[in-house]
Amino acid sequence: MTDLALVGSSKSSRGPWRPARKVRSVAIFGSTEVDFRQAQLPEGVTEVALFSLFGANDVIVRSETPVTITGLSLLGSRTMRRSPAKQMPPPTAKSLLVSGTSIMGRLSVKDMP
Repeated sequence: MTDLALVGSSKSSRGPWRPARKVRSVAIFGSTEVDFRQAQLPEGVTEVALFSLFGANDVIVRSETPVTITGLSLLGSRTMRRSPAKQMPPPTAKSLLVSGTSIMGRLSVKDMP
């Protein structure tokens, strides 16, 4: 399991890395940015659990990475801004399941080149 936890500060994870099958990120009065563009995802689904309390969790993915987002926002926001897919990924593609809880905070998933 890969854990990121912050209180009153910010953290950005980017560049080449190997995430565990489960990734957790907690932002309380702070922000985290988890960048999966150069990540070597394991086969199957990688679960990403996010929690923000007066904070922000941003997830950045490649445009071809399938992402499912679920969760709860209480006086907060949960958004997914993705480019249109050129084709449907195969059912066996490596993918992300992002589940988040945002209380007066922000959770966003976006793709970038």
